Amino acid sequence: MTKVIVNGKEKVGNTLKDVIKDEYYKKGANIVIIKGVKKEAEKIPKKFLIKTTKGNITIAITENNETAKFFINNYKNFVKKLRWVSGIDVAFGSTRIDLEISTEPKEFKKWDVVLSISGLDKDEGHLVFVKRKGEAIYGLKEPKIGIVVGGKWVIDKLNIGDEIIDIEPIREEKEAVDYFVTTDLNTKLEDGWKIYTYFTAEFDGTPSAVEHCLALMEDGIFEISENTKTYIADCRLQTLKIEEGSLIDRDRGTITVRNYGVGEGKVYIYKESRSSSLSHTVVGKVKEGIELIDFSDSGILSVKTVPERLCAIGLTIDEAEELLKKYNIEVEKEGDLENAIVVEQEPEYTLDVLKKKKVKITGLNKNKIVVIELFEDKAPITTWYFRKTTGLTTKRVGKLHVYFKHKDVIMFKGNPDYAKGLLPENTPKEKVEKYYIGVSNMVSRYKGMIGVRFKDSDKFGPTGESFEKTNIIGRIVENAEYLKNVKHGEDVYILLKK
Repeated sequence: MTKVIVNGKEKVGNTLKDVIKDEYYKKGANIVIIKGVKKEAEKIPKKFLIKTTKGNITIAITENNETAKFFINNYKNFVKKLRWVSGIDVAFGSTRIDLEISTEPKEFKKWDVVLSISGLDKDEGHLVFVKRKGEAIYGLKEPKIGIVVGGKWVIDKLNIGDEIIDIEPIREEKEAVDYFVTTDLNTKLEDGWKIYTYFTAEFDGTPSAVEHCLALMEDGIFEISENTKTYIADCRLQTLKIEEGSLIDRDRGTITVRNYGVGEGKVYIYKESRSSSLSHTVVGKVKEGIELIDFSDSGILSVKTVPERLCAIGLTIDEAEELLKKYNIEVEKEGDLENAIVVEQEPEYTLDVLKKKKVKITGLNKNKIVVIELFEDKAPITTWYFRKTTGLTTKRVGKLHVYFKHKDVIMFKGNPDYAKGLLPENTPKEKVEKYYIGVSNMVSRYKGMIGVRFKDSDKFGPTGESFEKTNIIGRIVENAEYLKNVKHGEDVYILLKK
């Protein structure tokens, strides 16, 4: 039998299937296997993390000259105070730079990193960040050593009194490791292999942003939508609004959510350290299994979250009590409690529930919850709009507010912020069947309105609009008749068909 290490524990077996049977793992997810060291790790670092009192700056060594070699061999000497700041550059020092002096001017670009000898005195050596393109004399024949690749905003915030706290090399280790990634559980094993089947994500931060991540990973999966040298990202909840939160440096293993701009709602896990960013809310840290993040370029990863998500919405009353009482949470119940599904929870977010140790859940009879099927393949943009509007992006039960009721039509309030960009898709051709769900598209002045018809129509869609203004996104498959009894101003709860 072959001896291997699985998630830090010694196991014996002939195949992956043998040794991971008792380990946390989601079917089809990546498994990282480290066979050993392929070659020596790169001895000369190409990147450095510079920690300042205002945040982290990452530089890349781009030059192969005596100045760059001097910095690589003496980088700790530049852990100094800010010496000067101007509209042209920022300098830290001083320290001795024992290199040949030159008064030849050179052209520099914004964000170049150079070494400088002030006043042609070798004891007045400085590490300089260039802030503006132009010509300058820095006292060395080849002053440039590299460029800033991270933390540019930190440089703009530096003032007299700030200092460099530490400088660390960032070594490119991945190429030095003999590894492979697989999903084949019949893989034959060899002695000494280290195997990783999951990673642990520990969360603490802004409760709403943490809940966003817990919802994304609730099924134990992190999907790699993007992969770079610096991070991997899961984009499944992209475009959801995120609350701003912790503004701290994004160290290796840090988990963040983008809180505005392109990619809002994406969840990132960092392979390399980066400075803090106003557009990223820090929510957690990878505590175990960082190897899965380091070596996986695509696919899905198994993840355990700490804490697990404490969302009772969509569970039966008994299931909700069982979940919450595991954490000694006091449960207050209201509403329909027989044959019921939980449709509301207060407080809503896991971290708040754990802090208060008490939660109120509201039940509703299953017969009063509308079960629907979404046509996500035919109308992907509009069904995503519907999910965001109802809350079905992060909850098992969604909610719509009745805006208008007629004997043949019921209409629900949409979300103007999310309704932008609703192009026509899956518009009806000849007729709309009863209990089909429609959304008014951009052709209509009332874009984003959601409706259902109680009768077939060959003229108008579920929102009362003509066919070209209507996107059909799904249909009601259970409890459609219940809608006939609701009134203006009431809420209707929605459950996706499993």
